[in-house]
Amino acid sequence: MSKKLLVIISVVFILLVSIAIAFKKKFSDRNASIVVVEQAQFRSLTESVSANGKIYPFKEVKLSLELPGEVSNIYIQEGDSVVNGDLLLEIEADNYIASVSQSNAAYNQALANLSTSKARLSQAEAQFKIIETDYNRKKQLFENEIISAVEYEASQSQYFTALGEKEAAFQAVEAGKYQVQSAQAGLQQTQENLSRTRLYAPMDGIISKLNVEKGEKVVGTAQMAGTELVTVADFKEMELKIEVGENEVLQISKGDTALIEVDAYLGEEILGLVNQVAYSSNALIDQQVTKFEVKITLIKSSYEKLITEERLLPFRPGMSATAEVITQRKDHILCVPIQCVTLRDLNEEDDFEEKTPVVFVHKDGQVFLKEVTTGIQDDTYIEILDGIEEGEEVVSAPFKAISKELENEKLVKVVSEDELYEER
Repeated sequence: MSKKLLVIISVVFILLVSIAIAFKKKFSDRNASIVVVEQAQFRSLTESVSANGKIYPFKEVKLSLELPGEVSNIYIQEGDSVVNGDLLLEIEADNYIASVSQSNAAYNQALANLSTSKARLSQAEAQFKIIETDYNRKKQLFENEIISAVEYEASQSQYFTALGEKEAAFQAVEAGKYQVQSAQAGLQQTQENLSRTRLYAPMDGIISKLNVEKGEKVVGTAQMAGTELVTVADFKEMELKIEVGENEVLQISKGDTALIEVDAYLGEEILGLVNQVAYSSNALIDQQVTKFEVKITLIKSSYEKLITEERLLPFRPGMSATAEVITQRKDHILCVPIQCVTLRDLNEEDDFEEKTPVVFVHKDGQVFLKEVTTGIQDDTYIEILDGIEEGEEVVSAPFKAISKELENEKLVKVVSEDELYEER
């Protein structure tokens, strides 16, 4: 074989190999999934629960009157400062004043009747003593056969009559005492009713709400719920009430720190502490979403900069705010982007289709499915407790590939995030 022929054969062979390699590469690229990867690294993570809510005074009292009536005088306005015992408003009291006068008259009448009964008792007792002395003397004379039986029996009859009159007078006094007690109780009741026509402040605070006007008729709490007249609030301490879902409420504990942003003061970060986590849901029967109330006390030192001479009270009841409750923090833990972790059914024979958290680790143009154990997470990263090591490349995009398309040992083509969007 000539040298020229060998050269030609070699060139043809090289061309065929090159074509085969190019075809194989093209075929492989065509079947490879385009992905973005990111290395597993040690980071610090802060887990939190975010929710919206309203700001209210820590202590707030809603006041109503026990008696119905027409509002006759109002001595306060919304925003006024009051101290414990200040008169706030009163209802028309003419009927209650008349009841007091009537009860007072009945009480005085009972006292007069009692005095008369006592006088009659004294008279009956005195008369009884005279007749008793005469009866004892005649009894002795009759026993000595000095006087007749008729005279003795007449004396005996007078004795028992006087004894009965004395007992009757005593009972009349006792009855008079009970009448006085009854009349006195009635007088006290009407006096209390008269005092209930006035509404007083139960504590120091500010009138945050006034719901009635002069001349308006109100319902008392003695009959039903009653008209809510005035709300007195103590603005020295404020709290934020938020509602969180049934899964998130288990992460929150009393004493957790919260970062709060009030809509009226955007950009101002206020600190708070969780002071109460509800154990019962406040959801109605017909509501599909179960919510639990969490109360967060605002730390005054964190919002003192909002207090000025013109604005001594920076917050008003009902202001909207957002709270991020810090539930847990860990430093130097292995993390991957949260979208790297997906759930797959690894046991095809399991009828219950229990899904396991997994990631796809990239190596030499292929991805390998690895089961992982996860820990805490924030909005961006999730903790990996077991399954991969630091520095391993984990597929982080696209989401469709991670959640559905990728399989174990599948060929992939790694690109940057910008290139991924360009190819799309």
